[in-house]
Amino acid sequence: MRKFKRFPSRGLWFRLLLVVTGGLLLMAAFAPSAKADVIAYFNFEDAANGSPPDFTSEADQGLGVVATITTNYAAGAMTTVAGLPQNRLAADTDNPPNGLHGLGLSRSGANSPADFDIVLNSAQGIFQAMTVSFAINAQGNGFTLATIQFSTDGGGTFATAGSTVIPNSGTIVVSQALPAAANNTPLLTIRIELTGGQSNGANLQNVIDNILIGGTIVPEPATVAGGLLGVLGLCWLQRRRLIRSVRFRRT
Repeated sequence: MRKFKRFPSRGLWFRLLLVVTGGLLLMAAFAPSAKADVIAYFNFEDAANGSPPDFTSEADQGLGVVATITTNYAAGAMTTVAGLPQNRLAADTDNPPNGLHGLGLSRSGANSPADFDIVLNSAQGIFQAMTVSFAINAQGNGFTLATIQFSTDGGGTFATAGSTVIPNSGTIVVSQALPAAANNTPLLTIRIELTGGQSNGANLQNVIDNILIGGTIVPEPATVAGGLLGVLGLCWLQRRRLIRSVRFRRT
């Protein structure tokens, strides 16, 4: 008959418990977050009124990833103007001394369709459960329709997620969820397309502000795999130490 010579010490059990707990915490850290993340945010605040618009994201505030808007809009028909409070993030710490700034558009007729593309090829990971939203003000004779599109091949082809009618006056917030086909895409590009431009005049026709892409940021698969392998290695090492600590003797 076999009997235990001795049981593992309390210290060893405690160390094993710490390793297992640490592994579980690490696995939880690599799991997709249940809360909504700011994937990319554009507030147009880093330019003065009357100057060319600032098309960089607010990653410097920790609000999402580094991204840049590209557009086919004529440069001479875009300018920085007084911005909008709608759809502004509560976490946005930009506070320009001359008030909020936004993207002002004129000559909508000559620039229709107007495409504003946001490339989301980020080293931080891939994205899920995304929603695109922004505030748009109409001052007459501007665009009449906003369409949200997405590309999973780096901008080669686009699919439509949905469209929103833009009224002829006032401010609305356009909000559109992206379908599951946009999830987990390493070559994701999101497009805001404005159509129905009605005027070639130089007067201000639309103001866009506070473009927000929200959802869940998921770590890259290679990062997750590396973390899990590390956890498994630590647990296996402690298991072997535990087994070696137990000695049997024959009677």
